[in-house]
Amino acid sequence: MTQPAPCPVVPDQPVRLDPTRRNPQLVRFHELMERMVVGQPGALETVTNSFSRLLAGIHDPESPILTMMLLGPTGVGKTETVRCLAQALFGSRRAFTRVNCQEYSAHYNLSKLLGSPPGYVGGEIKPLLSQENLDRHYKKAMEEGLGIFQDDLGRIGGGPDGDHALSLILFDEIEKAHPKLWNMLLGILEDGTLVLGNNEEVDFTHSIIVLTTNVGSEAMGKHLSHENIGFVSGEDLEQMDRDIHEAALREARKVFPFEFLNRFDELITYDTLKESHLYQILDNLIADIHIRSIGCTQPFLLKVEEAAKRKLVEEGYDPRFGARPLRRAVETRLVTPIGHLISSGQVVRGDLVTVDWVDGEWVFGKESGVMTAEEIAAFEARQAEKERSRDLDGMDDGGEAKRIVEELDEVVAHGHMLGDGSDLPGGL
Repeated sequence: MTQPAPCPVVPDQPVRLDPTRRNPQLVRFHELMERMVVGQPGALETVTNSFSRLLAGIHDPESPILTMMLLGPTGVGKTETVRCLAQALFGSRRAFTRVNCQEYSAHYNLSKLLGSPPGYVGGEIKPLLSQENLDRHYKKAMEEGLGIFQDDLGRIGGGPDGDHALSLILFDEIEKAHPKLWNMLLGILEDGTLVLGNNEEVDFTHSIIVLTTNVGSEAMGKHLSHENIGFVSGEDLEQMDRDIHEAALREARKVFPFEFLNRFDELITYDTLKESHLYQILDNLIADIHIRSIGCTQPFLLKVEEAAKRKLVEEGYDPRFGARPLRRAVETRLVTPIGHLISSGQVVRGDLVTVDWVDGEWVFGKESGVMTAEEIAAFEARQAEKERSRDLDGMDDGGEAKRIVEELDEVVAHGHMLGDGSDLPGGL
């Protein structure tokens, strides 16, 4: 009897994977950065991808976690990215080591970074790039449960039981430093180590190193100096960004040695800020005023009408200078007049200040008694506790600001002054 032929064995098909799927913690991290750094999706995507490699444990253990050079026009968020990254990692916008390269234009100033050899003048002074100084922000965040430790992400950078701490270092305006500082950075970027003046070896393999530069600002300014810049089409704006990217990279290659630029994981050119971005930034600035108001002598609420917002953005929109003109407009048109209103006794504790632009002039009004004394005291106590625990520097901290503004919305709704409070800024 003929035996039936055996059935062919079909190998199991491999499971199809999705490399675009992200860890929920990384999603929250990316969303926080997006709220704080407006209009720069490429830079934020690069930072998020680097943390994905770190969480997976597949980053290069012999090099820094991430090295970036940030190029682009002034005022578009290069330094702000580092502040927000520090907030996300360590719970404070100040929690990074900043090297202001203007202070190192002369080679002898490098001793402040590296320290002096034993027996030399200044040998007892601890250098800025010492291991202890780099690690202090991570250790403080770990002790107080801030930043990455709030979401059980302590394993980043070795975790609380690791040998080394995660650190964030900014070399600001690197083009203004002496070339010897550039040479010092070559070893750090390549091998992740640095030997100080006292022969102590500093480990940078758990560091994020960011350099900012304004090289090519003159060339970029030529592309941004169109008189009709506010009326160009979307395609023209995209072409302008491409021209600025090319100009920034071209000038960087003229200023910095090729071996220096080749050591970075990423060379990122920031885009110009568009008008739509300024409305998001304006909401952030108004939320910052709310936070500052809680700690002032006469805590108040602030409502900025749409016409006033449009006028502020109109005054603050200049692609050549990024968001800085808008910040100046807010300080001039909102903060300074409100300061006069408070100091002259026209605004008192718990008032709601309204700001509008009517018939070519700024109009300020108020609604009394929106916040009760008990609500003001509760907010003041909460902010004081946050400042003690997080070492806030009086600036907006992204997610925390959003929560405060949402609670202020509830207070306004409770007082039936603004309906559901939806006009108050909460778009951080």
